[in-house]
Amino acid sequence: MKAYVVGTKDEFERTVVFAETAGKARNLARYTDACEDADFCDIEVHRSPKLDKYYKKGKVEMEWDNSEDRIALVKEANFRCEFAELDLCEGCAAREFCGTYEEYMIESTEEV
Repeated sequence: MKAYVVGTKDEFERTVVFAETAGKARNLARYTDACEDADFCDIEVHRSPKLDKYYKKGKVEMEWDNSEDRIALVKEANFRCEFAELDLCEGCAAREFCGTYEEYMIESTEEV
């Protein structure tokens, strides 16, 4: 199975689905939170070979709420939260790989 980053055009939210082809990935994307209300033609699909290794039999989508998946998404595909909130960042398993957390920490030290 191949990993594809999918999302709706002009929207921040993205997810990763596993499929044999880009067309099948676009179809699967319609059933994810990232694309559930999107018009089929507005779903963007991009191949992400670095994430292929995270496929497990029966796995359709990587889960942001799963610590292992979140670390992989942040580390391998540069996923990040749209907005940094220190209390949430402190408990995040992927914070050491996260550009948003790093930017937030730099900004907070500059303000002092």
